[in-house]
Amino acid sequence: MKYTMDEKKRLAIVYCTHADQESEEQQKKLKDFIAACRAKKIFVCVFESGDGDLLENTKELLVYNYQNAVTRTSKSRSRDDGAR
Repeated sequence: MKYTMDEKKRLAIVYCTHADQESEEQQKKLKDFIAACRAKKIFVCVFESGDGDLLENTKELLVYNYQNAVTRTSKSRSRDDGAR
């Protein structure tokens, strides 16, 4: 597990391998680290190794986020129109 901390930006980044994800000891350390960061009001971003194709998963995520952004924008506009 690799930790990167930027206290000035109040950001901690953690990179977990598959072995880290499967190790109870490493997961306990991660939970303790996150709790300590929360106490200091430091945002923690955890990156975990995956099994899927990075390009395909990224495409799917972008499409999903785009579709939800469009849906939220449409609903927001329809509410604004109904309030008039």
